[in-house]
Amino acid sequence: MVIKTILIFLIALLGYSEWLTGTSYLQRPIVLGPLVGLVMGDVVTGTIMGATMELAMVGAISVGAYNPPDTISGTILGVSLAMQAGADASAALTLGIPIATIVLALDTALGQPVMLLLVHRIDKNVEDGDTKAITRNMLIAGYAQSWCGLLIIPLAFFFGADAVASLLNIIPDFVQTGMDVAAAFLPALGFAMLAQMIMNKTVAPFFFAGFFLVAYFGISTTGVAIFAAIIAVAMTVLGDKKKAEQPAAATEDPAIGSGFDEF
Repeated sequence: MVIKTILIFLIALLGYSEWLTGTSYLQRPIVLGPLVGLVMGDVVTGTIMGATMELAMVGAISVGAYNPPDTISGTILGVSLAMQAGADASAALTLGIPIATIVLALDTALGQPVMLLLVHRIDKNVEDGDTKAITRNMLIAGYAQSWCGLLIIPLAFFFGADAVASLLNIIPDFVQTGMDVAAAFLPALGFAMLAQMIMNKTVAPFFFAGFFLVAYFGISTTGVAIFAAIIAVAMTVLGDKKKAEQPAAATEDPAIGSGFDEF
C-alpha cells in the first residue's frame, strides 16, 4: 500500500507539472486514468474510468479568469478509490467531481497566496541578478500553487480506501441508480460545453455529418476519425493550392510607411 501511495503521489506530481512541460495536457483524465490503472493493476479499467471523466470534463478548460475544477485530484482519487472499492466508472465520476471542486477551492484559497509570495520574491531576485534563486523560486512557486492537491491526494488514497468502500456498500439502490444516471448525463454535458465553445457555421456541418454517420450508418468512431483526417488533409491541400494561385499582393508604396502599419 505504501508503494502504491508513493506511485500515486508521483502521478499527481506529473499532473501538476503541466505548467512546466509546455501545455502538454498531462493533467487530463484521459492521460492520468490509465496511469492510475497501471498502479492499481488494471490498465483497462483505469482507461475506461479516465475516458469517462474526460468526457465529463472535456469542456473544463481554463479561459481568462475561469478556473475549472481540479481534474488531477478528481481523476486520480476518483479512479483509484473506485477501483479499490470494486466499483464502476459511475462511482469514479461521482467521487471525482466533488473532489475536484473541493481541491480547486483549497488551492485557490491556500495555494495561490503562497505562489504570489514567491513571485514577489522572484522580483527581488531579478533586481539582485540572482539567477539561481530565480530558477529555484520559480520551480517552488509552480508546485506551491497546488500544494493542497499534492498533500490531499496521497493522504486520501492511503487512508480513505476503506471508508469509500464502506460508503459505497451502504448506498441504497435508488441512490446508486441516480449515480448511474448522472454518470451517463455528465459526459453529454461536458461535450455540450465543448461544443458551445467551438461551434460555428464552419464546424457545425462536420459535427452533424459525423453524428449521422454513426447514428444511421453504424460507422465506428475510429472510422469517423479516419474520415475526418482525410477531409482535413484534403481541405488543407486545396486551401494551400488556392492561396498559391492567388495573385501576389500589390507592392506597397515606399513613400507610405515603407511597409509598416501607420497609426
